Amino acid sequence: MQIRFYATLRPLVGGRSVDLSDPPDTIKGILERLACEYEGLHDQLFDEDGTVRRFVAIMVDGRDIRHIDGLDSRVNPESELDIFPPVAGG
Repeated sequence: MQIRFYATLRPLVGGRSVDLSDPPDTIKGILERLACEYEGLHDQLFDEDGTVRRFVAIMVDGRDIRHIDGLDSRVNPESELDIFPPVAGG
């Protein structure tokens, strides 16, 4: 599974995307694995209570996980996963 990262998350993972072989079948499992492999990623994605930070957008096949099943959203190896950090500007 290819996971695409944007903006300030790219330096943490070393590029635009990460390939996960044999990915877990939930967003939570994928994010936990990525957080273990890439230093600093956990703090960028999660609040102190373990929930996804308010302005982090995680999209599965073009749908925000907040509108599916959150961290329990199911994925398969063919799913497209995009992770966007908080963005501000004007």
